Amino acid sequence: MLLNTQNINEITDFLNTLSFNDFKNIVEQYSNKNNANFDTQMETMVTMSLQSRLNKLGVNCTCPKCNSALKVKNGKRKNGIQEYKCKECGTKFSAFTNTILEKTRWHWDIWVKVLEMTINNFSIKKMVNILENDYGCTNINEKTVWLWRMKLIHSIATLPMPKLNGVIQVDETFIRESQKGSRELVSYINGEERTARYGRVSSKYGIMGTEFATVTTAIDSSGYSVCKVTGLGKLTNEMFIDLFSDYFDNPSYICSDGNLVYEKYCEIFNIPHYIKPSNYSDILLKNGYDDCKTVEDREKLMLKLYNNDLIDKITYKGKLNYIEFKNLKTNNNLSLARVNELHKDLKKFIYRDKTNVSTKYLEDYIGFFTYLKNWKVRFNRYPNSKKDIEQIFEEILTAKVNYTINDIKTKELDLPKPSGKYMNILIEETKKVREITRNKYFKFNEEDGVVTFNKREYLLDIPRYKLYNLCKEYNIKRFRKLAIWSIVTLLLKQSDIDIKIYQLLEKDRYLRNNVEKKSNRNL
Repeated sequence: MLLNTQNINEITDFLNTLSFNDFKNIVEQYSNKNNANFDTQMETMVTMSLQSRLNKLGVNCTCPKCNSALKVKNGKRKNGIQEYKCKECGTKFSAFTNTILEKTRWHWDIWVKVLEMTINNFSIKKMVNILENDYGCTNINEKTVWLWRMKLIHSIATLPMPKLNGVIQVDETFIRESQKGSRELVSYINGEERTARYGRVSSKYGIMGTEFATVTTAIDSSGYSVCKVTGLGKLTNEMFIDLFSDYFDNPSYICSDGNLVYEKYCEIFNIPHYIKPSNYSDILLKNGYDDCKTVEDREKLMLKLYNNDLIDKITYKGKLNYIEFKNLKTNNNLSLARVNELHKDLKKFIYRDKTNVSTKYLEDYIGFFTYLKNWKVRFNRYPNSKKDIEQIFEEILTAKVNYTINDIKTKELDLPKPSGKYMNILIEETKKVREITRNKYFKFNEEDGVVTFNKREYLLDIPRYKLYNLCKEYNIKRFRKLAIWSIVTLLLKQSDIDIKIYQLLEKDRYLRNNVEKKSNRNL
């Protein structure tokens, strides 16, 4: 037997330098010469080759359970794999334990090829054809390759994300909840049936509910990013702190829209916060920015809007006049451009490259996408050579991620969801607002091209006495001496202001004509 020769390590090292076809030819010649079964010899030599590679990478050089380096050889298994036993805890293991290669029979080159095709968005059908025609992988089908690809995507998604520093831009984007590939659809809206969607179908209640998964993203000035699926529905303070605080390495600024989650985070950690309202362009248009004929007129308008707290600003940096703010903004390149571009790439990846994905696997796909984006930043290119792919595969192996087929098949949606009480309030108040505004398409903070509900704009438009009543409810002191924009800013910091606004909006007829006109214009 070839395995009984004294120079087995040298032979294995030599075989590892060969391409798959050359490797296969040598095993075939040996099998023919010794009247041995080719499939058995091929599987044995592939196993020994992979074991040699794992040993050189230092995978499982210590006990996978207690991390002790005290181990002894414990014989070989039937397939030739060397088994070890931990002298500390008695655990039996091999180089393959808890790795993606455990129980595999595929050659190294085949794994690398599948990873390359996964990274380059090959269709499952094309992957099967290549594996059958170029690598002789018989008895392989599309389901097998899909499961194989999911193991690789999950393994990459679990690799560590980078620390972000300097100027960090953060924002959420929203991916429509999907149950692609599921035979039985599950409704996440109490009392409503989840039916299959064909083509573009508008959501019922928008991004504040369970019809969208929220993907929160952060990117620093170097281009490194962290993207996390933070749940179905709106982002909360707790989710953001839990998922992102470990990735922020003493940022100089955090840039975001007016979401109070980011404002609260910056307040807790005392980080200068650049805030740009989501409706920034609409504010300029509404106040006649395009009608200003000279630079001086535009600067006067911007100064007025800044002093009235209507446009972008910096908090937790002391009190800044407009010139100081403008200089800080320019010198530190404070904006949301990078994170907006990241959102475009992310949605292209999910909706076009992957033709949408089931939400229960969304965390894996987002992690996979993020890893590749950061790889490009680190090496100034996407992985485009066998050496690059092998480097990524070795990183997967050293991370020791073992995602089994059973894990994939039994995967269920496990994301934070709005409470049933919250969803009931959202549904009821949405119905009331639609009736009040006579706009059956109205959704709170939704993005499908219809009316967007803006809390700040609403509070600025309601009569002063209603603002005063809210201040009394929240026990805000000396509110009568504050400017309207200051009162609104304080009110927006209250944790349940959304509910108060819904209740006000139910009774409010002030925006009726305005909302109806905007709705008709957008439909």
